[in-house]
Amino acid sequence: MKRNTWRNTLCCGVLLLGMSSGVAWAGPELIRVASAPGIGPVLGGRVIPAFTVTLRAQIAGRVKYVAGEAGMPIAPGQPLVALDDNQLLAQKAQAIAAYQADEVALRNGYSQYGYQLYSYNPPSFMNPFTWMGQGFSAMMGKTQNPWATYQSDLDNRKAAALRAQTQLEASAWRIRQIEAEMDNSVSMAPFQGVVLQKEVNPGDIVQAGQPLMVVGSGGPQQLLVKVPESLAGNLDPGQSLEVHLSDRDLLVSGTVTHIAPQADPQTHTVAVKVTLPRDLPARIGAYATVSLPSEGASAQAEPAIPRSALLPGTALPSVLVDHQGVTEMHVLRLGGPLPHGMIQVLAGVRVGEILVNQPPAGIGSGYHLQINATTGE
Repeated sequence: MKRNTWRNTLCCGVLLLGMSSGVAWAGPELIRVASAPGIGPVLGGRVIPAFTVTLRAQIAGRVKYVAGEAGMPIAPGQPLVALDDNQLLAQKAQAIAAYQADEVALRNGYSQYGYQLYSYNPPSFMNPFTWMGQGFSAMMGKTQNPWATYQSDLDNRKAAALRAQTQLEASAWRIRQIEAEMDNSVSMAPFQGVVLQKEVNPGDIVQAGQPLMVVGSGGPQQLLVKVPESLAGNLDPGQSLEVHLSDRDLLVSGTVTHIAPQADPQTHTVAVKVTLPRDLPARIGAYATVSLPSEGASAQAEPAIPRSALLPGTALPSVLVDHQGVTEMHVLRLGGPLPHGMIQVLAGVRVGEILVNQPPAGIGSGYHLQINATTGE
C-alpha cells in the first residue's frame, strides 16, 4: 500500500520537503509549542455606539422623505424623515384667517367701547321738563336711573371687547400649535453619528409613536460583553482590558465604563461596556473579543503558537502535530492574541509538542514526516 510521505531534510536550519515522487521544495519548518503567561478568560461581544436614539413619529401621516439607508453618516439638525404636511398647511391657513377675523372683531369691540364711554349725556336738572318727565315716569311705575343704564351699557361693551381679545389670543395659540405639529412632522438628527436602522420608506402610512429610524452616536464606540457572574466581580470601572477586533485583526486597549448593577436571571451574566479608542475604525455590530484579568489557575502558563502554524482552508482552527513521524490534525480552541504574532491556545495542543509551521493547504492527518539531518557536505 502506498503511503503519503512528506520527506524532510534539515540542512543548515532550512527544512526541505518533498513528496514520494522525489520532487523537493522549500517547505515549512517544525516548531515546538511554546508557553506564555495566561491572559485569562476571553469573551466575545459586539461593537455598539455610545448611545442610540429611536426616532418615532410624533403625528400620524404619510412618509414623504427618508434621508438614506443604514450606515449613512448624519450631522446634528439634519432632516432624516419627513411626513406629508399638506393637511397641516391647510389648517394653518384656516387658523390665520380666523385670527384675522378676530382682529377685526377686537377693533370693533374697542370702537364700541370707546363710543359708549364718551356718549354719556345725563339730563339737566335745570330743565323743568326733565323733572316733569321723570315725575310722570315715576307715576307710571317706570323708574330709571340714566347713570345705571349708561354704566351697564359700558360694561357690556367692555366685556365684548375682552371676549374678542381672548378669542384673538386663542387663535394665535392655535397657529402656534399647528406650527409645532408641522415641526414634529420632520425628524431631525439629534447628534453627529450614523444611521443604524431604517424602519420606513417613502409612501408608508405611520401612526403616532411608530418607529421611523434608529441612529447611533458618533465618537468613541463601546464593546458590549456579557460576563458570567463569577468573573464580573474581578472588573472595576476604569480598568483597562485588551480588545481584539476580529474583522480588522487589530489589538487595542479598552476601558471599562459601565457594569450593570444586576445580572440577567436567565443567562446569569452581567452586561459590561468597554469604551474603545475614539478613532478606531470599527463597524457597529462587529464581533470582538476581550481578555479578562487572569485570576487563580487561569494565571498559569498556557500553550502559545504562531498564527502561521494554523492550517489554511479549514472551517475550525487546526494545526498539524508530529506524532512519531506522522502528522495528526488537531482542532484548537483559541484564546486571545499575544505579542509578536502569537496566539493563546486553550485546548488542542500541549506545551512541547511539535507542530508543522506554515503548512500548505490540503495537507491533513496521515502524512509521514521523514527528517534526515545532514552536515551540509
